[in-house]
Amino acid sequence: MKKALYRKYRPTKLSELVGQEEAVSLIKNQIEKDNLGHAYLFSGPRGVGKTSLARIIATQLGCDPIFDVSEIDAASHNKVEDIREMNESVNFIASSPGKKRLFILDEVHMLSNAASNAFLKTLEEPPEHIIFILATTEPERVLETIKSRTTQIAFKKISEDEIIKTLKKIGKKEGINLDSEVVKMIANFSDGSLRDSINLYEQTENTFGSKASVDDLFSLLGKLSSKEFEIIINSVETQDTASVLSVIRDAYSKGLQPTDIVDSVSEFFRNLFYLKYLPDDNKLSSLTPELRKLLEQADKKISAKQLVRILDLIDEISTVILTTSSMHLKLELFMMKIIKPELGSDVKSIGYRVDLLEGKFTNSPIDDNQEIETVKEEKVENPKPKKNKKNIKKASIENFDVYWPKILEELRDKLSPRKFSYLTAVIPEVSDEEVITLFVDKDNEFLLKQLEKSEEIIDLVISEVAKQMGLEVKFKILLSEDSKINESKGVDAAQEVFDVEDIN
Repeated sequence: MKKALYRKYRPTKLSELVGQEEAVSLIKNQIEKDNLGHAYLFSGPRGVGKTSLARIIATQLGCDPIFDVSEIDAASHNKVEDIREMNESVNFIASSPGKKRLFILDEVHMLSNAASNAFLKTLEEPPEHIIFILATTEPERVLETIKSRTTQIAFKKISEDEIIKTLKKIGKKEGINLDSEVVKMIANFSDGSLRDSINLYEQTENTFGSKASVDDLFSLLGKLSSKEFEIIINSVETQDTASVLSVIRDAYSKGLQPTDIVDSVSEFFRNLFYLKYLPDDNKLSSLTPELRKLLEQADKKISAKQLVRILDLIDEISTVILTTSSMHLKLELFMMKIIKPELGSDVKSIGYRVDLLEGKFTNSPIDDNQEIETVKEEKVENPKPKKNKKNIKKASIENFDVYWPKILEELRDKLSPRKFSYLTAVIPEVSDEEVITLFVDKDNEFLLKQLEKSEEIIDLVISEVAKQMGLEVKFKILLSEDSKINESKGVDAAQEVFDVEDIN
């Protein structure tokens, strides 16, 4: 019988353990100095080397893997009786001292409170030649009294670069030659678990061979393909419900379950959220060029307001999909609401429909070749020189909240600290197609007066909006009727710091 690759390539030496340099360095130094502790708690994600390091320690100490190492799965041996039986084994070994003996307790957080308490005495005062190594993926669930009696070592997720490097080494030895983009996505989907990535690597090759594509990998993982997401994104733009339902039906025929499709849709729109708000995030750098391009296309077609509405729908369906008796129907209704906002009864869907009716924005994509209309000057006499905006693409006003932090960052150096602090204490909201309202806390009339007096602040904001978004907008400054601003005392504090009563 063929041995699974993750077992075949399990590290047997400290030098072979991938991505855990700190843990390896600590254990290596303690072994060399004959200074190993009597109990360790290895914590971290699954598949990153916790149990492997425990076995390597046994090898380094010359332990016989059959007679000197006891591995206990605490998930299935979590009762008081199980721990008492282990304690008896420890006491028996104590009567026949010799070389080191190891007890490895995996998933130790699964022990019941009674079992954990029964283990405390033995853990605190074990025989001199006994070493306990406890492993867990959820250290917060381990009793503090147990933690305090151990040397704690935290294992981290393995980087995608390290995973890719390891998979290529295995592929070279095994004669596996998967496409580099497929290997990259395997590393991405493994979420820092080397064991999971090796399993998926082997499964992909066994199922599709060396010609496996990224879409084949998606199918294997129970995810929608990039082609299917392209249809969904186009359907959001054109409100084509038939195409979306066809995608769902095809996914069913390939064996995907409603929960698989919800997870896949959730992951895609979360990536779109990161692209819109954190375009330089490392999470996006690991995506394939094809998927990145698709997200960029979606970013042009879906405004920030639309995206928030979709994410709200995803949050709702993720909550109910596991408890409903009609998963398929819930999923199909969910997809219909994404495509047709008029079918939604939630506040954001209703607001979105109102915006559409008032013509605030459309679902039409922005033409990349569209040039921005020259800003009209209100004062005909002495017109200001017009800036060349030929290369600026017009952004949707609905994306203003995405640009606001960038606008503030640019204005930080252009305004005095005092005046800049005024802008950080307001909440901007899109009022209509060309008007943005800066809401000031209802109890801060001082800030309202200063903003109304200062043409410099508003002129710079208008200029920066035109520069970054290609839009001509007007600003209104109003007192908020509600307590919208949590940091309402921010400007008061700034006023005290700068000792100002007015803007000159």
